[in-house]
Amino acid sequence: MPRFERLRELVSGLDPEHVYRTIYDENLCPVINGTEPLDPQGLDDFRKVDFSGKNVVDLGCNFGFFAFEARRLGAASVLAVDRAEKVLEGACMLKSIFDMDGVDFLACDIETPDNCLAGRTFDIAMLVEFIGKTFVRQGFIPATLTFLEQLSRKELVVSVQKTYMIRKELGSTVEEMRRHYPEAYLQGGDVLVLDYVRDFFKDRWNIEMLSDLCDGYEKPRKFLRMYR
Repeated sequence: MPRFERLRELVSGLDPEHVYRTIYDENLCPVINGTEPLDPQGLDDFRKVDFSGKNVVDLGCNFGFFAFEARRLGAASVLAVDRAEKVLEGACMLKSIFDMDGVDFLACDIETPDNCLAGRTFDIAMLVEFIGKTFVRQGFIPATLTFLEQLSRKELVVSVQKTYMIRKELGSTVEEMRRHYPEAYLQGGDVLVLDYVRDFFKDRWNIEMLSDLCDGYEKPRKFLRMYR
């Protein structure tokens, strides 16, 4: 049987929302198309993080792309977490195909108070390609960042789109967004998500932008690192 045949069969039965990252082999060749292809610049930015010898947790890992990459970059161990068990079944297939140790997958709903990560800490906690339209529209960002911060006292890695257009991308209104965000983050019909995330952490963490920023709207997610 071809290497990825069982994985293709599993993915064919999933809703597209569960395959939001294209699935790649170990040489970055696409295997199964997802909602979003890999952003090469974003991968380069992610690779600026020093994972050597560190224990890592990856929230919302999907099929494990960034968990596998962290391990390849020298992480001692990676715990990759998602609440979609069928997705994690596929991630475990990839782990077997890649013959990769040091990466474990765990089904966990981080929105429940007594979830499987409660009380645990890691050298690095990652939230990569997790904050998207639904999270922004429904105001889930602060609770998610608060939980992420509890998982590491040393280092956090986050990726987020710089801004979202309220009507065109979120299908919402400025009035609705005022329920979730202060006026300072609602400018020109956009939600300034990156500014919100940086300001959330700035009083407690040092912040390093791993991605370059340009003026105006930018679609690819930007990576930032918080450290102490």
